[in-house]
Amino acid sequence: MEKRFEFLPDVAIADIAFRARGADIGELFENCALALTDVMADPKKISLKEKKKFSVEGTTQEELLFNFLGELVYIKDVDNLIFGKFKVGVSEQKLEAECSGSSLGEIGRANLRNDVKAITMHMFSVKKIAKGYEATVVVDI
Repeated sequence: MEKRFEFLPDVAIADIAFRARGADIGELFENCALALTDVMADPKKISLKEKKKFSVEGTTQEELLFNFLGELVYIKDVDNLIFGKFKVGVSEQKLEAECSGSSLGEIGRANLRNDVKAITMHMFSVKKIAKGYEATVVVDI
């Protein structure tokens, strides 16, 4: 299986960048969410006890992805939840997400990595490639 995502070293000094791929747009968004999770915590320490459903809107695929990842950061900050499993459905201007994860307390301080403050527009892109879709994302830490 092809890598779901890869980190891009030396792209930004105070930020972390990643590139994710997916066979379809839903899988791309799920893989971007997995990469974001990997930035914030050890994915192996995330149980799937807590469940949350939410939706975001956007007029483009880029805006939908930006709003989706931003909502995951918001949920981390407000609800103290980080997710390790994602089911994403994307329509023309709406994204529906079902997420499973753990509270920050359950994950444990030693297993937290970076406190992501925001998703940035720097280098942000979603594009169609030969084998599906690819996104580049830079997060502010």
